[in-house]
Amino acid sequence: MGNQIAEKEKDYVWLALAEFFVDNEIDYDRHAAKVSAYPIQALKEIFFREVAPVCGPNMLTPMPPVWLSFDAEWVVSEIRNLQMHRESALYKVGHELKVLYYRATLRHVWSNVEQAIKRQRHPGKED
Repeated sequence: MGNQIAEKEKDYVWLALAEFFVDNEIDYDRHAAKVSAYPIQALKEIFFREVAPVCGPNMLTPMPPVWLSFDAEWVVSEIRNLQMHRESALYKVGHELKVLYYRATLRHVWSNVEQAIKRQRHPGKED
């Protein structure tokens, strides 16, 4: 499918998208530049289904522990751990509920990411 991101590139994409979940001023354009070559729909799915369940709680806690950058090894390990359980029916139900929750609570973050990606693809053009 042409809208997918190769498995060998996933670690890079996960780490780039994790930067949008830190508790600090985020340079959306700088981080979006790292992933702007990938299909937006594929990035959106990875953002909500893979990265948000791991890094999203950082943005939704009163005193977020991560404010500069996530540990790369931790992010990759946690996402891979989530993926190992995706065959379990119970996991699927819980995961889909989490995805719905993150789509609702973090939609403003994704909107900023998407706009930054579009700016990277079309410099000087306002959407």
